[in-house]
Amino acid sequence: MAAQSDRATVTWSTPECPFSIECSSRVLDDIRLSVTDAFFSLPRGGAEIGGILLGAWQEDRLVISDYAALDCEHALGPSFTLSVSDETRLQDLIRATSGSGAARPVGWYHSHTRSGVLLSDSDLTIHNRYFPEPWQVALVVKPHTFEPMRAGFFFRGPGGIIHSSASYHEFLIEPQPLRQVPRAVPREAPAQPNYGSGPAGPIVDVRAERAAAPAPAAPIVDVRAERVTPPVTAAPIVSPEAEAAARVAPAAPAIGRRDAEPATPPAAPAATSPAAMPEPARETEPSTAAPVPLPRMFEVQPERSWAWLKVLLVVAVGAAAGAALYAERDAWYPPVASLLQPASPEVNAASTGLNTVDEAGQLQIRWGANSTPVRRATGASLEIVDGGPPPSSITLDVQHLASGVFTYGRRTARVDVTLVLDQPDGTKVRQVTSFLGQKPPAPAALASSAQANQDREEMLQLVAGLRAQLDAELEHNRKLEKLLATVRAQLREQQLRRLGNQARPPGQ
Repeated sequence: MAAQSDRATVTWSTPECPFSIECSSRVLDDIRLSVTDAFFSLPRGGAEIGGILLGAWQEDRLVISDYAALDCEHALGPSFTLSVSDETRLQDLIRATSGSGAARPVGWYHSHTRSGVLLSDSDLTIHNRYFPEPWQVALVVKPHTFEPMRAGFFFRGPGGIIHSSASYHEFLIEPQPLRQVPRAVPREAPAQPNYGSGPAGPIVDVRAERAAAPAPAAPIVDVRAERVTPPVTAAPIVSPEAEAAARVAPAAPAIGRRDAEPATPPAAPAATSPAAMPEPARETEPSTAAPVPLPRMFEVQPERSWAWLKVLLVVAVGAAAGAALYAERDAWYPPVASLLQPASPEVNAASTGLNTVDEAGQLQIRWGANSTPVRRATGASLEIVDGGPPPSSITLDVQHLASGVFTYGRRTARVDVTLVLDQPDGTKVRQVTSFLGQKPPAPAALASSAQANQDREEMLQLVAGLRAQLDAELEHNRKLEKLLATVRAQLREQQLRRLGNQARPPGQ
């Protein structure tokens, strides 16, 4: 993992990957923040999120410059498992970003909160269905509570095989450092205090400043009256509210003493020069007194609401129904999913009519032999994903392609098939289809077939032993026949010699 000096992009490369990946550090940091928020949104693992990666493909380099988040409804749980509505939104998102601007979908990302940095079977299904190009990648992010976030890229190697059990090179997504903003140079403060926010100073409370300390020799600006008062002595300044209250309230007489002296009349104000006379105050809005709170005994207490109990009852009934449906998911989910399975997006405008038909565990993969892409194809291959990676790749020649059917013995309930047609101009036409049904009765058939093979091997060994024994008996019989022929020749010779002796006349 290498980063440029300006920290604008990061480069990911590994010897196993045929190209390098350049990703914007801003994109990685935004994904990190979104994954962290979703991770802490729920207890025990949080929620998993995902989206698509946008950028450009430039020969042997993949550039990721932006991203678009997918709003997953999490209908199947907190994991990033797409429902039918989620797949529809993903198709719309890919279609919307494919034709706008220079950035186009170059892959996708998602988080794993309950497993490691890997691609599961459902992740491979999404990747093969919606991101089939050989240069499109998948980014898996793994958050942690007390450790930095780990991530890894997944790509298609030679032959289109994806190493999904782990990333060839994991890396850490560190938070972006915060840059220190330089302070602005303060301006020269004006002669009078500033009562607004701005670079000259903070907001000043006029009444608190006037009542806290003796007034300085400089004039004081009264914001509400908008007038300038003359310099005063060091005596404390009384707020306008207190001054108005003192002017209205009469002086209370002394109570309890008969010899109380009469109240001294206030001294007449000293005459001031016209220059020192303050300007007449402008009309201001009358001050509104704070409303007196109503005593609690007169407050009307609201009636107790039982809406929360209804909500709790509805939630409990929904949870019970969801648990019952989850327990019986093997009975109702396959037919419903097969009915609601959306049609696979067409990579090319021309269609080959690719479909699948199951007959007793044998999956017949059919396509239109008279369609234009099939008739013009110079070669073809079938990529079959049956239960998990790696996918099986089967090469088809022109004669087999013209037959329009291929039989495959499936092992699991779901099989994803991709037909790749090589065109004369060098392009490739891809058609994708999926089969979802009941699991084939493979274990019993395989067990009986294995027993039959074992019995056949034993019979072959027994026949070979009997054949060897027969050969040995035949060899022994040949030896006995040879010995018998020798004995017969000797007996005949002796008989002839004896007959010759008998035929001679006496005396000879």
